[in-house]
Amino acid sequence: METSTVPPRKPIDLPIRLEVKAPLLRATDLKEENMARKEHAHLVKPLRVQEPPPGLYGDAPRVWMEGKDLEGFNAHFTYGFIREPGTCHPQAGALVHPYDECLIFTGLDHTNIHHLGAEISVCLGETQEERVFTEPSVVVIPRGTPHGPVTVRRVDTPFVHYAFGLAPEYRATAVAVRATNTGSSYAHLVKRLITHVDPERIGTGMGYERVVDKSGVLRPADLGIGPGNADQLVWLFGKDLEGMEVNFTWGFYSRCGKWHRAGETHTHPEEEILVLVGLDPERLDYLGAELEIGMGGERHIFSTPTVAICPKGFPHLPQITRWVDKPFGFFVINLNREHDSPWVEVDV
Repeated sequence: METSTVPPRKPIDLPIRLEVKAPLLRATDLKEENMARKEHAHLVKPLRVQEPPPGLYGDAPRVWMEGKDLEGFNAHFTYGFIREPGTCHPQAGALVHPYDECLIFTGLDHTNIHHLGAEISVCLGETQEERVFTEPSVVVIPRGTPHGPVTVRRVDTPFVHYAFGLAPEYRATAVAVRATNTGSSYAHLVKRLITHVDPERIGTGMGYERVVDKSGVLRPADLGIGPGNADQLVWLFGKDLEGMEVNFTWGFYSRCGKWHRAGETHTHPEEEILVLVGLDPERLDYLGAELEIGMGGERHIFSTPTVAICPKGFPHLPQITRWVDKPFGFFVINLNREHDSPWVEVDV
């Protein structure tokens, strides 16, 4: 039987048409481009790492932002980590400010907001009264009160130190230092970082008054405020802070979802900033999560440490955690001794 062989076909050269298109954009590029087109993009800013005023802190990097960095917000703040013993605020001597100030020291154990992991002392008043603490605390500095230095005596684990002053610019005057003493005249200015259980004072309209436990910790994710809300949170008000016109929070967050079930948008009669920070003491620029926040009816998405600035009467929220790789921190600084924030219907 004869077999025939079929010669192989020659390849056919087809004309290839190449079209030059715009380069592909990464998801982060698309987010940045989208943010740039939005009317309120200037109110959502990455945290700015820059040198604090000379002699205030050591060489470790810190976030430092004043009113000029915050669209005229009438306060300034700093955030960073302390990893070893030393002195700060100031590194030597004592200071007075022409405004009220709060110095906050808290731990990094996101499962136990009561843990600090350090021993710290601070000198207060003209008599340089030394106060020592080993629990998360806020040092309340009324305007004109001499204070400093802060001495970190022992560090078991790195911890967070953030602070804010109720003026858009940092200003300080050095004062003479006397020998320290161990009196108790200024003991009331060092306060544990806990929420005092007082439903009348936390009746903000957001439901938080229902989720305070006996240890002074709010647990809004576990107790129904919203699935993406805090695992543990503390909230201090003007009555806790010697009557200062401010209230602030500190909390740990590790879950995805909407932060508040009860409503979409609210406003305040005073200015406020919402600050989202990472908890890795080696990476100040790392957040470990991606979030979305409503600002004036616009969606803004970010995955780096960020501050959202809310002028008086500005509608903001909802807030949604989209994904989490590592637990992160969040704090509010609201320029009123109370926190009036009922849910509202707002046309945007």
